[in-house]
Amino acid sequence: MRKFPELAHREMERFLQEFSQPGTLRYGNNKWVGVTRRGKTFTVHRKHGETRKYPPPLVEAIARKLGVLREEFWSWYCGQK
Repeated sequence: MRKFPELAHREMERFLQEFSQPGTLRYGNNKWVGVTRRGKTFTVHRKHGETRKYPPPLVEAIARKLGVLREEFWSWYCGQK
């Protein structure tokens, strides 16, 4: 099974929009805030001065928190390219 890839800032934004409830995702003060498809709130922080990339372990942890299966992620990821 393929592992999660590193995502750029815009890819992460599209990923979060795709797998959260429509219209709930907001970005401000270096963090994403939204509501999962199951109705739970989530926050993804971005440290000041970090690169604009999100490493694979972080992407995997976020996907797990959002309830996104690996197959579901790869279907979305390959379809958006």
